[in-house]
Amino acid sequence: MEGGVVLELEEKPKISILLPAYNEAEIISDIVRAYHSEICGKLPAELVVAEDGSTDGTREILFSLRGELPIVVLSDHNRKGYAKGVKDALNSCGGDWVFFSDSDGQYFPSNFWNLWEHRDGYDMIIGRKLRRSEGIHRTILAKGFHGIVNGLFGLGLHDADCGFRLIRRKVIRSVIDEVKFLRYSFWAEFTIRACLKGLRVCEVPINHASRTYGSTQIYKPSKIPVIVLKQLRGLARLYFDVNSGR
Repeated sequence: MEGGVVLELEEKPKISILLPAYNEAEIISDIVRAYHSEICGKLPAELVVAEDGSTDGTREILFSLRGELPIVVLSDHNRKGYAKGVKDALNSCGGDWVFFSDSDGQYFPSNFWNLWEHRDGYDMIIGRKLRRSEGIHRTILAKGFHGIVNGLFGLGLHDADCGFRLIRRKVIRSVIDEVKFLRYSFWAEFTIRACLKGLRVCEVPINHASRTYGSTQIYKPSKIPVIVLKQLRGLARLYFDVNSGR
């Protein structure tokens, strides 16, 4: 993959910090610096940024930043989409743990420690937003979606799709190739499959902020009807897939 950089450390990193990036030129430098400052000086870690065909200069900013900070930049001129881009990036991480955070500025790097302190008892720790700082349509969609997910699969989780989580690498390997139905909710399907395998999953409270720059790249109001239909179809296919062997 073009732009990939091998991070050389004396020992295998204990944790990989993974940030996806698509058209976040206004904020990506601050986000990368914040996560590097918060975590990399305190734990043996690698910081991986998976850039996905940005057209606003995000890619160039990351390559420039790479000369200043010991980060790994995975980049491709062609847009893969969130799910495919995240899957490829997760497979490239070498840490025993992978910490994932969306890079839109709505999560706080310091909340990593809320998750990290629970690592001994769980295979995956998911952030639970204390209050969603999003538009009303996103809040309604999220509540409806998670209500259906919990009803169909019996998870009992508040936010199975949260883009802020800590995962054992072995969990990624056992689940990731099966994730294929929820295009707009990669992490929800990942979580569903992990829970159904009996893996230990918990949620811990985290803070959530409104976007400071730009707007959502996916959940625009004009796209909501199509997204809802595709999500319902994906949930139905996932339900029959996980129950077909029972």
